[in-house]
Amino acid sequence: MSDLEDDLLALAGGDDNDYESEEDVTSSKRKTKSYNEEEESDEDQVLSKRRRVDTSDFEIEDYGDDQADEKAEAEEELINPYPLDGKYKDEQDRDELESMDEMQREQILFDRSQEMERYNEKKYLAQRMKQQRKLAEPATKASRASNRTKTTTKPDKMDKFSELRKQREQRSRRKTTDDYEEESDEEEEEDNDLALSEDEEEEYDDYDAETVTWGGVSKSKPKRNIEPAKLADINRVKMGRTVLTQYCFYSDFNVVVLDTYGKINLGMDKRTRRPIYRMVKIIDVKSIPEKAYRLNNSKCDLFLTVSQNRNQTKDFPISIFSDSPLEQEDFDRYLAELKKTGESIDYLEDVNEKFQQLQVFFNRGLSDKDVNEMIARKKKLQESKGVSSNDISGYDAVTQKAKLMDELKIAKQENNLNRIRDLISKLKRIDQILIGQPNAKASSESSSGMSKVNERNRKLNAANIRKAEVKSRNTLQVNDGGDPFSRLKTVTRMFYQDLINQENEKALKDINYEKLLQEKSKQEEKIAKSTYRDLGEMDKLINSIDIDIDISW
Repeated sequence: MSDLEDDLLALAGGDDNDYESEEDVTSSKRKTKSYNEEEESDEDQVLSKRRRVDTSDFEIEDYGDDQADEKAEAEEELINPYPLDGKYKDEQDRDELESMDEMQREQILFDRSQEMERYNEKKYLAQRMKQQRKLAEPATKASRASNRTKTTTKPDKMDKFSELRKQREQRSRRKTTDDYEEESDEEEEEDNDLALSEDEEEEYDDYDAETVTWGGVSKSKPKRNIEPAKLADINRVKMGRTVLTQYCFYSDFNVVVLDTYGKINLGMDKRTRRPIYRMVKIIDVKSIPEKAYRLNNSKCDLFLTVSQNRNQTKDFPISIFSDSPLEQEDFDRYLAELKKTGESIDYLEDVNEKFQQLQVFFNRGLSDKDVNEMIARKKKLQESKGVSSNDISGYDAVTQKAKLMDELKIAKQENNLNRIRDLISKLKRIDQILIGQPNAKASSESSSGMSKVNERNRKLNAANIRKAEVKSRNTLQVNDGGDPFSRLKTVTRMFYQDLINQENEKALKDINYEKLLQEKSKQEEKIAKSTYRDLGEMDKLINSIDIDIDISW
């Protein structure tokens, strides 16, 4: 029966010339067992030859594809349009450009610079593509090898060869008992696989029962750490005046600063004469332009809403916050205030999360958009504060008025009624400020009134003295007889006697000074010759003293 099946399979593939030997087998009679084995070996050789031919064809095709890719890459290589200095094609081109007028030459050079930029970009992209292809070559070779193994034979021939091989494997199998044993082993393995899959499904069901679904995605519910934060943890998210001043105009400041802590100064304690501090939690940020205050060298309208518990909230400016760290006394007082309303301090997990958020905020750089927003915000604050207050200077008021007048002309040309109404109201406020400025300066002028009065009196006295001198001079001239031959009266003065007296005093001083030097030198000589400092001299002097002591009983 097996020979008949072989004949039928051979007839099925009899169209090809390679199977002539198999057609001869079908026309001949049954051969012996040895002949059948030789036939099987021949068929194996035919199959191996066909595989070699197919794989070689596929390798040739792959090699051709590789050559085509390399050729395409070679064709895609860019050529520098201006190799000479990046501006000129050659020396002749340079001479032609230099002979042109300046405007035309500059325009051409500008166009060529744009073209060179595009060329450099394309060149850079081409280099990047080559690098990526080199990195991807091992993966493509592996995929091509797998494709070769898959496409070595045609589909119809592969089916025929697979059927022939199955028939040979069936003839070469062991006895039926061995087959049954193998089948039983396979069934046991399948049963084990089914049991394992059922256990995995049960575990997966248990896992699903413990998961919580949020937005259609199953996620495991993490366990929350309920450990309360300590003083050291709170100090990590404590915001001081310096930090608040530095980052108050950043775009995300109103969000990042929430749920942080601070230390505010409430004044001095009358009894202990010490500053009073309170630990607070920042819960909100408000902008109040009407209550703008000065913060360092700029104006700020931000107020931070702080709380000690849900019943105690108040708005404070940034300038009242302290840079000093929180102390244990402040922390204990804050916990006591929380206990009054049944609240508790934040968890350690929340504090750590806020600390990471602050680090990201501090380390983030400023973009051009952020800088422009900060400048616009500060400018708007300065303008609103200047127009609504009397502190504006005359120069600023005049410049603002001129600017508003120009904007009013543009608004009238555009026929923008709302804009015109706003500008007119601003101009009226500036006019009121300019009118009220002399009254505002009156107080400052009155403070310097006394100095002005004193200055006026000094000038008046000087003028009166000058007039009196002129008057006395005129009277003297009138009283004189006007006789040119009259004798001039003079007053004698003793100049020489004064000089003699001065010289005598200097001589006396010199003599006295010399005497002092001589006396000082004599004393130094006596001190040098004295022997009382030598060892034993003081005892000798004491022994030489006679002391009469009368002892009466």
